[in-house]
Amino acid sequence: MKVMIKMDKNKQFNIVNENNYLVTKHVETSAIPTNQLTSDLDQLNTAEEKTNYKANIAKGVKDPLVYRAMSALRLANPFKGY
Repeated sequence: MKVMIKMDKNKQFNIVNENNYLVTKHVETSAIPTNQLTSDLDQLNTAEEKTNYKANIAKGVKDPLVYRAMSALRLANPFKGY
């Protein structure tokens, strides 16, 4: 548990628990192993491919005109969660 002491306007000291807040810290990028960097990059590429995927809603439609019309309506689902 890291604690910071902060002085307010009235010259009173308040104890602030740093664990209660989202605190960003400096990271030395050269210290990150290259296998972790490539793994992270692969995960980002996979996630990007998933976001570009559009489901085929015309699957199983026999009529070519209806298939073409339904294929034109292929939209990305905003509720996928990724």
